[in-house]
Amino acid sequence: MPPHPFTPSVTRPRLRSFAGGGAALLLCALPAATTPALASSSGVSTAAPRAAAGITSGNWSGYAATGSTYHSVAATWIQPRITCSVAGAVSIWVGLDGQGTRTVEQTGTQAECATVNGTPRYFAWWENYPDPESPYRDAVRPGDTMTASVVYDHGHDTYTAKLTDETLGWTETKSFARYGGATNGSAEVIAEAPNRNGSRTPLADFGSVTFTRAAIDGRTLAAASATTVTMARNGVTEATAGPLASGGDSFTDTWKHS
Repeated sequence: MPPHPFTPSVTRPRLRSFAGGGAALLLCALPAATTPALASSSGVSTAAPRAAAGITSGNWSGYAATGSTYHSVAATWIQPRITCSVAGAVSIWVGLDGQGTRTVEQTGTQAECATVNGTPRYFAWWENYPDPESPYRDAVRPGDTMTASVVYDHGHDTYTAKLTDETLGWTETKSFARYGGATNGSAEVIAEAPNRNGSRTPLADFGSVTFTRAAIDGRTLAAASATTVTMARNGVTEATAGPLASGGDSFTDTWKHS
């Protein structure tokens, strides 16, 4: 993901000053030997100034924590089924950096519609932006329970991204070195409208997605003082993060407009 404010990239800009991005292409039942083509990129959040009620972003919706140094983030969600009312995409992920920083370390899923009224495609990926997004070969289906985490190991100066499909029973783990510019300056749980060829895609209609067991540095989102990120462009709200549940570790993100 690119730094904030978001700088379009031909790779995969994700966290965009809270309008983050991240998109790759996945086929709903990928053959074991097939690697999906990368259709888009994620990046840093392209967010507007922080408001009293949270952050407004051009490409992110969810919760993010800033103002400290963060070492881990995790969450669980049920992969939503998207509606191909537009040729668009949605990327759902957890990550470090991207809000006000120039790198993003993240992992999650993506769903996209190549054409209007077409067949949705789903896939899983990890990314160490500014490197391009890398898809996993495992299948992802609507209704699958996904658990994701990104952890920074200070002793080895590396990150480990882990993604588990609890329904299908697979787990992917990827460790990678920290870029020199990475600061661990933010942590987030996000639904994003990813980039394609440097331009943000329309946000696919994902209905809603509920994140549970969300934690930053082992604390709930509430304890980590995470704030809401609302996706909005040109005065139109496209996705919103609901209030945290009583336990402080879960919320529902809802699609509003493409």
